[in-house]
Amino acid sequence: MTLLPYSKALSFRGRRLFITGGTGFLGRSLLDYLIESAKLHGAGFYVVVLTRNPVGFLQRFPEYANRHWLSFIEGDLQHLPLPIASYTDVVHAAADTHPSGSEPLAWLEQLVDGTRRVLDYACSAGAQRMLLLSSGAVYGRQGFNQPSLQEETLQAPSPTDTGSLYAHGKRMAETLCALYTSRRGLPCVIARCFAVLSEHVPLNGPYAAGNFLRDALNPERNQISVSGDGSAVRTYLDGRDLAHWTFTLLCHGEPGEAYNMGSDQTVTMLELAQRTADLIAPGKLVVVERKVIDTVRSLYVPAIAKAQAIGLRVETSLDKAISKAGDGIAKRTLATVI
Repeated sequence: MTLLPYSKALSFRGRRLFITGGTGFLGRSLLDYLIESAKLHGAGFYVVVLTRNPVGFLQRFPEYANRHWLSFIEGDLQHLPLPIASYTDVVHAAADTHPSGSEPLAWLEQLVDGTRRVLDYACSAGAQRMLLLSSGAVYGRQGFNQPSLQEETLQAPSPTDTGSLYAHGKRMAETLCALYTSRRGLPCVIARCFAVLSEHVPLNGPYAAGNFLRDALNPERNQISVSGDGSAVRTYLDGRDLAHWTFTLLCHGEPGEAYNMGSDQTVTMLELAQRTADLIAPGKLVVVERKVIDTVRSLYVPAIAKAQAIGLRVETSLDKAISKAGDGIAKRTLATVI
């Protein structure tokens, strides 16, 4: 298999893509990549994005409007529209990563039943390939003596752990994809996403990287606050890298197989906050809120050899990803003010 040099976006000429979750934090990185592909290779493809509110989304993000190859259709995972045409590819990236006030059973239904509806939709639309954006959460807590989480690692949260509904739902979604691959003949690839850093990261939410960027960019904040003791270890994949990995796995991943999607370059939360300060707001103070050190260090690190075997690699360094995200957020904020 010969892939384009990683610095170039893949070509989608002749393909018709249906994307769920394309207006979210991760999904907008996918749309940015498709815009890049259209500029590089020509817009000889067509993309339809499912969203609850197309008008509202395009008002907030006009950079995605008026592209003849890109359209937005109203609906959600409970109310999928009838296919307006056949699709060659389906990317299922829609899922709430946190409950956001949702009733737990409704959240689980979105993760599991929503995935089955998308699988049925892909079959009815004649899709040739499908990718499920899953999560590294399916592994449960990483052991202190585990250097990384591997795809063949046989571990998961306890079935009675109701605090791990997201992990349980994603595991069931993956099982459905494997079943549809083996029983229904729908080639479906699974991408287990770990932490991502881009200009689209929410700045007021459960994502530490986004909160650090918010504190760094806001002149009214005199410090960058680190929740916890700062010892938690994570890795961050740049949003553009995420998109390239996603579409490469869609096109070239082995159906029925799961691939970790993330960086293997580790960083503690304290280090991430300090690097964000150094790159975005030099001299701004970094403050660790919890003075008591956690007895068990939190780890969330993927093994990526399986993805590397099909030509994928971490192209963007963490420092570059932080700088890119900061620049993008600052430009968008300035445009909103103007």
